[in-house]
Amino acid sequence: MANLKETSFWEEGIYQWETSDPVLGGENGIDNVPTRQLANRTKWLKDNKLDKSATAANAELAKRANTADRLSAARKVGGVAFDGSVDIDLPGVNKPGNQNTSGNAATASKLFKPCKIGGVVFDGTKDIDLPGVNVKGNQHTFGNAGSAFKLYNPRKINGVPFDGTQDINATPAGAVMYFAMDAAPVGWLKANGAVVSRTLYANLFAAIGTRFGVGDGKTTFNLPDLRGEFLRCWDDGRNVDSGRSFGSWQTGTPICHDDTAGKEEFNIVGMCKEARNYGDDWIGNWPEGYWTSPYGGVNSTNWNGFFTMTRPRNVTLLACIKI
Repeated sequence: MANLKETSFWEEGIYQWETSDPVLGGENGIDNVPTRQLANRTKWLKDNKLDKSATAANAELAKRANTADRLSAARKVGGVAFDGSVDIDLPGVNKPGNQNTSGNAATASKLFKPCKIGGVVFDGTKDIDLPGVNVKGNQHTFGNAGSAFKLYNPRKINGVPFDGTQDINATPAGAVMYFAMDAAPVGWLKANGAVVSRTLYANLFAAIGTRFGVGDGKTTFNLPDLRGEFLRCWDDGRNVDSGRSFGSWQTGTPICHDDTAGKEEFNIVGMCKEARNYGDDWIGNWPEGYWTSPYGGVNSTNWNGFFTMTRPRNVTLLACIKI
């Protein structure tokens, strides 16, 4: 005696013995058909863990879903046909491509229609650099002063080109100016003959060199010393102050003045220039105490006296040189 072979399978209907059926046992005997069908159903129910109260209709659907290899009527998922027989790729979900991603920004790999940002094409597939923001270039910066590193149209300041990329010296190195204060402003040094660094003040050194002193001869140089001095323009070939080299210093010259002769002529007697010009406006009436005895070589009978040195009215200011 052997047990029936059970197969996990739901068969429709249970065979009913007929009066005409022969008595036939064995694995395929007709006497075992109803029993085998019930055994198969029981195993199928056990394998699929269906509730005992499940209807035959639900069991049939479950059986079909478990054994179906495709849908009887294919459907479209995201525009792609699907009948259950093979896997599919949905546009914008599984596979990157030039797909329409309207409403699907979270999974889109690129924009369906590329756009331009600041003139640069952008479709979402890679990072971009915007002119004037991430990458330096000669870009238009109207309305973008906060991030501009140069002017779109360079300008000139006192004749010096300026585009904003570097500092400029509108006043050239070596220029001399006077200031109504006792300290040099930023960008200037007192013209006091000081010894300064050739490296630290490279622009000034390139402009004036060692004309006013060599410093230590290697790393320093001297500034011009204008303290207490009047300035005289360089002769530069005119020959009214011949023999003078540029930047050279000159001593004062005694100037004689006659207040009686009334004649306009100049003679040189020793180191004294005789100025026979009665009542010179630029001198005016000076107190008698400013006069001295005649200089040697001058006929005292023809001269009442003269200045041994002349100094015009003046005011003191601070002379500085541009670095």
